[in-house]
Amino acid sequence: MYEKRNPKARLLLLTSSILNMIVITVILGAIIIFAQLDEMYDKAIIGVDIFAWIIALIAPFVRYNWYRARFTDEEIDIRQGFLIIQETIIPIERLQKISLETGPLDRIFGMTKVIVYTSGGEETIRFLEKERAEQIGETLKKRINKYGQKNKTDKAEV
Repeated sequence: MYEKRNPKARLLLLTSSILNMIVITVILGAIIIFAQLDEMYDKAIIGVDIFAWIIALIAPFVRYNWYRARFTDEEIDIRQGFLIIQETIIPIERLQKISLETGPLDRIFGMTKVIVYTSGGEETIRFLEKERAEQIGETLKKRINKYGQKNKTDKAEV
């Protein structure tokens, strides 16, 4: 069963999106002011910025609704995306390392990310309250150690 999404994640996504758009709007404004382009280009830049704001205000809600994470004894299943939905399934036996990460916005909203590493890369499990992230990290660590002990035993038998 998928983890219940944390309602604070929606506000975190929206805040992040708005902050990014403020930076983009300032940069586009500077281009309009300092580049002294034709009026047609200025209008095009403003139009692109308005369109980007609309997307930036819609995307967090869609991403929140699509985001799912599920943990079983054998795997971690993560679904996420906006226009393109990505599903990642990570076998527990492939995990090599786990870390917890909390950025500035995460701290404001009381969230933590669990990052799991495999030989093929890393995957982030987002929007977890700190206690839940620590619990998941501890559980995954125990499972990694269990698989590690099993592999040592299997190799010793050969």
